[in-house]
Amino acid sequence: MELLQRARVEWFAVAVGLMVGTSMVFVPYEFGSVLFQYIYPHIRLLGSLFLVGAGMMLIALMYPAWPAFVGWVGRALMLAAVAVYWWKVCILPVSLTGTVVYLFLMVLLVMEPRTLRRGQGLLLVYLACVALCFGPLMLWSPQDFVRFAMASLGPYIRWMGLLFLLMGTLLAVGLWRRNPLACRLALGGLSLLFLHMTVAVVSRRSWSGMSVYAVLTLGSALLAGVRRGPVLVGVRWRLFRGMALASVLPILVVGAMASYLAQKALEAELHGKARQAVTAETAWLEQTAALASSMLHVYSQGPAFVAQVRAGNREGMRERLAMLEGQSGVFEAAWLLDETGDTLMTSARFNWVSGNFAYRAYFQEAMKGGAQVLLSRPFLSRANLPFVVITVPMDLGEGRRAFLVGALSLERLGLQPARVSPDYHVEIFDRRDGSLLRETERGNVLSQAPVLDLIGAEALTRPEGLVEAFDDTGRRMVVAHARVTGTPWTVVVAARLRDAFAPVTRMGAWVVAIAVLAGAISLLLSQWVGRDVAQRLETLRDGFAVLGTPSVEQRVQARGDDEIAQLTVGFNDMAARIDRTQKELREAIVIRDQFLSMASHELRTPLTPLKATLALLIRQLEAGQGTSPERQRDTIARLNRQVDRLTRLIGDMLDVSRLQSGRFTLTVAPMDVVALAREVVERIQVTRPERQGWVSLDVPDGPLVGRWDEQRLEQLVTNLVENALRYSPPGTPVVVRVREESDGVRVDVEDQGIGIPQESLPQLFTPFFRARNAAEHYAGGLGLGLAICREIVERHGGRIQASSEGAGKGTCFTVKLPRSAVAEAA
Repeated sequence: MELLQRARVEWFAVAVGLMVGTSMVFVPYEFGSVLFQYIYPHIRLLGSLFLVGAGMMLIALMYPAWPAFVGWVGRALMLAAVAVYWWKVCILPVSLTGTVVYLFLMVLLVMEPRTLRRGQGLLLVYLACVALCFGPLMLWSPQDFVRFAMASLGPYIRWMGLLFLLMGTLLAVGLWRRNPLACRLALGGLSLLFLHMTVAVVSRRSWSGMSVYAVLTLGSALLAGVRRGPVLVGVRWRLFRGMALASVLPILVVGAMASYLAQKALEAELHGKARQAVTAETAWLEQTAALASSMLHVYSQGPAFVAQVRAGNREGMRERLAMLEGQSGVFEAAWLLDETGDTLMTSARFNWVSGNFAYRAYFQEAMKGGAQVLLSRPFLSRANLPFVVITVPMDLGEGRRAFLVGALSLERLGLQPARVSPDYHVEIFDRRDGSLLRETERGNVLSQAPVLDLIGAEALTRPEGLVEAFDDTGRRMVVAHARVTGTPWTVVVAARLRDAFAPVTRMGAWVVAIAVLAGAISLLLSQWVGRDVAQRLETLRDGFAVLGTPSVEQRVQARGDDEIAQLTVGFNDMAARIDRTQKELREAIVIRDQFLSMASHELRTPLTPLKATLALLIRQLEAGQGTSPERQRDTIARLNRQVDRLTRLIGDMLDVSRLQSGRFTLTVAPMDVVALAREVVERIQVTRPERQGWVSLDVPDGPLVGRWDEQRLEQLVTNLVENALRYSPPGTPVVVRVREESDGVRVDVEDQGIGIPQESLPQLFTPFFRARNAAEHYAGGLGLGLAICREIVERHGGRIQASSEGAGKGTCFTVKLPRSAVAEAA
């Protein structure tokens, strides 16, 4: 039910706006019927308003992160377009279906932003309102529904109204009761009803109605059948909306411009051809009328013919009339009348019918017209044949007159091929009474000219012109007209815009079809590309989810050579670095814990005897017991050794702190490294009498002077010798060698102690690190001495390394120093 409640009217408005706007822009002449007469002059502008408003609303729906004003502006433009269409097409011509559909669309489109704050759309409310209005209207006033595009539903319109009422009621009850089953059943029924209305308006070629009812059908069917809405997030959705807009909109824009230009060009061509057709028909009629008038005038002035008529020579008159009828090819018949209207000589083509024709209008006008040539109104002969005649008075002398009459057959005129395309409709009528002389579509004559009923006589008062009007079926057409010079005739050439613009309509339909096809292909491609990209990104996401998890090593397979593959490689590198960092951190934590344990133990080791010795001295002093000077010296010596041990431990810890904080500096001055080595060895032998004789010194005879920090070098040599003694069993030698080299001096400290395993050599100079066998062979220490030694050597610009053939095979530490330290104290 949540999906149904979240369905938004905005999506329906967007679909309607796009379809109606596209049809108005691409096929505007399909809106040329009377129903659209009020918007037709601005049809393209209104269609553009629909398209722009719907497009901005669509962008706001697809890109919710964009500024809110995009959606509000699109909604305002859409409401303006719908309001104009509703008033001009639905209210003024009184279209009930359009009035209901567009009225509720505007009302709910305005109300929906408030309900969206509660997460509720109004599309189902819209469908229920439309159905509940369609039902009663179809039941009570079915004739209003079949007046325009619903004629094919005439016999079933009441049944459809009943079904609309039932489905609308079921949908409203389902919404009120929050019953999804009732809502889906009602939506399924409404989709079938709207489908019938779509088919009905398609049969009448109503593009706007087809668009609206097609969207209603599709929307109802989707809401009835879809159980879960699409997830409009993620890479697939982004690719989908991006490719949809990038593929469809440019084609529509370019196609609309091309269609507009083509329609303008074709419109200009249509108007030009209509004028040309009128000109051609007018020229032919002028030529025909002038030729007929000239021939009669020449005959009437011929002395021989006048003499024959004056003398009553019937044979001569018959011969002359026969020549006029047969050889000229213009007149269907010719005859002579006297001053009273009696027949002097009849026409052979009329089977020599004679009589008095004084009642004829052409005779009465000739009696009043003097000597001019007169063109009559069209009439029916006694043989019921349509004619128009040209009458010329003949002066017989002595005040006598006769009248030569030539008849032009309108049937024969109608059989003449039109000088325009068969798609054009040609009418020729007499302006005096509107009688029709020729019509190419139905062949009518003598009736009232149809064009006068369509555009009125006032529009034809100008000698020539071009107007647009509606034909008797309500379709727009262009009408070109012109007067035939020297006659009371007017020629009209009309062309229906739908037929004339059919090529442009087909082109527009092809453009829209291509845009839809391109959009469909782009969407399929976006799904294919999006699936691949999404799968790879989901793999990366899963990798990030387990990144850094203990005992889990996540690596993502890199496929291809694009940016995602490069991102995957970067992720793998980052994961490897994080793994290494975590291992180092874990090792650092272990080392820290070991250091804290060792530091507490090492600090407790000298403090315990210090406390015990001091406690003993205090008890002795309290008891008044005296001690011998030798024992006092031994006690003080023990206390001094423990204090020295504490001092060294604290000094090492302070040196490490200085190393880590960057405050470890040198004070460089000239000094003799040989003398320094002797002093260190002698001091150690004095302080450790148990090792006396086992520490040997191998140095040059002369001094080795350089610029070094004497205090730090003493600390370096002392640490190396003490370290060698600490990890060497009693009775094993330790050798200190000092040698001069070409680039400096070399100091070696070699022992025969426990040695160093090969796997521990790379980390030997790391703070707090102790080799595995050193931890097993406990000899005290915090694992800081060698790290301090490395820092001292490197600060002097030298190198220190340890070599050992393995556990139990001794160790040799080698220090190489340049003659002058590269770093000096500031």
